[in-house]
Amino acid sequence: MKISTVYTKGIGERNEDAIVLNKEEDIFAVIDGATGLGGLSGAIAANIIKESLEQKSDLTLLERVKNGNAMLQQAVEQQYENISFEQIPKYKRSSCGISAIHIHRDATGNPAFLEYVSAGDCMLFLQFSDDSIRQVTYDHIDRLDLAVISKIETKWRTLEGTEPLETLSPERKKQKQTEFRQEEEELLRSNRNKLNTYEGYGIIDGDQKADQFLESGKIPLIAVKQILLISDGLKLHHHRDHPSQNTWIQSAEKAFTDGLQQLEQDIIKTEAADFACIYYPRLKQHDDKSGILLGLPSYGA
Repeated sequence: MKISTVYTKGIGERNEDAIVLNKEEDIFAVIDGATGLGGLSGAIAANIIKESLEQKSDLTLLERVKNGNAMLQQAVEQQYENISFEQIPKYKRSSCGISAIHIHRDATGNPAFLEYVSAGDCMLFLQFSDDSIRQVTYDHIDRLDLAVISKIETKWRTLEGTEPLETLSPERKKQKQTEFRQEEEELLRSNRNKLNTYEGYGIIDGDQKADQFLESGKIPLIAVKQILLISDGLKLHHHRDHPSQNTWIQSAEKAFTDGLQQLEQDIIKTEAADFACIYYPRLKQHDDKSGILLGLPSYGA
């Protein structure tokens, strides 16, 4: 298989994403660590799940992820003395989303089918021999983020009525961006507390309940020529005046056609030009970016 990757730090001090390239067992994954709000680093969760998928084992892909989730609970409890895991607020826990696959081969060594496990806003796409695209996973976090982003966007448009944005200094824009986000901390916390509930989204956070919210399945690789795994940092942004409901599919099309590196470059260019997240509304200037693009040899990729 032909493999290309992207693994780039965002605005944080470290990259809290992780990628798995377990070529010996044909296991691949992108893992998006999420730091607790005033709590533990998302890198804790991401690296524990990464380790669980890289260790050689006879366990299924789903069992490995569940084992990693159990290990995460132990690691989180060690960070908090004298309180049980259940007493740690959800919004403070180290957590991570995941899109992971295990490719199984036939007797001749050709890719035959894949198992997948998904949680959060890491995505899995397949491209077929006729260039059509299947989005396998669904981003349940997006609608919660949009609730916050829309409130911040309204604040920018209100400010624009009294202070034309083009007259604001970069420092003033950054100040207002920080201020607007801080004003929505309560909503951000409320959204985070919806993890692993039917009103929210599934995520790996060490709680045994997370196992119930993992999406998993098996897909025969019929006419599949490329497989794409990406974190939400590689999702294209839409302009505030031209909202799009298909940015995930657009991102996949870009990666399949032009490559992961070109997708990343296009996103970074947009983010650099709109450093205060005004015209391309989002929660931070640069998110961590992780992606894996696999070309299956049966189609000459």
